[in-house]
Amino acid sequence: MTSHPGPEQLALFAGNDLPAWTALRVRVHLYACAHCSAEVAALRSLRQELRHRAVELPEDLDWSALEAEMGANIRLGLSAGAIVDRPAVKEALPLPEPAGWRLAVVLASLSFVAVAGWWLRNPANLRPAADPAASVLSEARPDGLALQNSGAALTLLNHSEQPAVTTVSWDGGARASFVDSETGQVTIHHVSAQ
Repeated sequence: MTSHPGPEQLALFAGNDLPAWTALRVRVHLYACAHCSAEVAALRSLRQELRHRAVELPEDLDWSALEAEMGANIRLGLSAGAIVDRPAVKEALPLPEPAGWRLAVVLASLSFVAVAGWWLRNPANLRPAADPAASVLSEARPDGLALQNSGAALTLLNHSEQPAVTTVSWDGGARASFVDSETGQVTIHHVSAQ
């Protein structure tokens, strides 16, 4: 062992209650450590003393009464546990009157119409259609990414033998990632058309 065993391990070793592998490790440590050996000897001495005192029970001890009291405590604990574990009974809520439901449906409908009308009147929500000639075209290819706009083009190429993993998103962005087979370096290109 690289460090001293804890007090729990020493106590379990003194009572022969450690698993075999752990007991072997503690035993090897005890050969080299006088302090831990003294601790184990003291624990074994205390254990022997407790055994001798346990034999000296009071002569007027009534085992029948002690057994009955322990049985009653166990039954009480089990009953209390059953009460605590029992699910609480929930009382059903009364349903609202039909007139209340009608009012709620009318209010919800009016709210929807008001919000839809406000949204449609907001000029920011009514965008003109984009001119297809002025739009940016992004393309994901096995060898990289390409962007084209009004005749100009930008291409990000993958110079590896392995094909790039390419994806295109709904908003016009494109992404390519590839691994350099010689260095293991990962390169990620992400372009977005605005």
